[in-house]
Amino acid sequence: MRNSLAIAKKELNIYFATPIAYVMFTLFVVIGSYYFIQLVSQYEAISKQYMMLQNQELLGRLNFQDVIFRNLFGFLGIILVFIVPFLTMRLIAEEKRSKTMELLFSTPITPGEIVAGKYLSALAILACALGLTLLYPLLVQWFAGQTGVEWRSVFLGYLGLFLCGGAFMALGLFVSALTDSQVVAALITFVLLLMMWIIGWAAQTAEGTAKEVLGYLASVSHLDSFSKGIIDLKDLLYFVSVIALGLFATHRAVEAHRWS
Repeated sequence: MRNSLAIAKKELNIYFATPIAYVMFTLFVVIGSYYFIQLVSQYEAISKQYMMLQNQELLGRLNFQDVIFRNLFGFLGIILVFIVPFLTMRLIAEEKRSKTMELLFSTPITPGEIVAGKYLSALAILACALGLTLLYPLLVQWFAGQTGVEWRSVFLGYLGLFLCGGAFMALGLFVSALTDSQVVAALITFVLLLMMWIIGWAAQTAEGTAKEVLGYLASVSHLDSFSKGIIDLKDLLYFVSVIALGLFATHRAVEAHRWS
């Protein structure tokens, strides 16, 4: 574990010593903030409409979680599709390109420790990016008072985003282990994650078993239950399975490179 933490620390130093992390953080927050502002404006418009209609029943059912945060978490999950490939592209591909992977193999560090260290650094970057968006519920709570935010649902929504991002990171890490080109790794990862998102559109037009299978494979759709404040076992199992599969495949790829 000590070796994995040392690798993670080295990767984090590289992230923050280059513009990659800062550019990704900026894009994530700026795009997310724009959408957040739009959702707040939409909430205000709906509230005014209900007040003009003097419909107290609908006004009482209106809440920040359904109108703002549920949509926001889904949108942030989509942004991860575009950002994760640039965060994972260099993790192993750069080691292979610069021939430093052979140096790692000449030490007592195992392939499993290499994969774990790289993945931990990616998760740390993901946690930092999500942490920056905590400003959104804090602002809503500040302006709305005690009845503003359902914090349990918000935290479960962030848990879902973290698991979704973790699944994307595991797949990106695997792709990075297959090539020595960062550009190729980013492109393939982006296409893979994009297909996992678009497949949900196909599920809407499918029927029967095909609809269920395609709907289950769609990545971002599994965020919905978390954003509602519910932990659905099938959604949790989906993310954990993708993470486990991605890390296992990465381990095998790194191990194969060791003996090649």
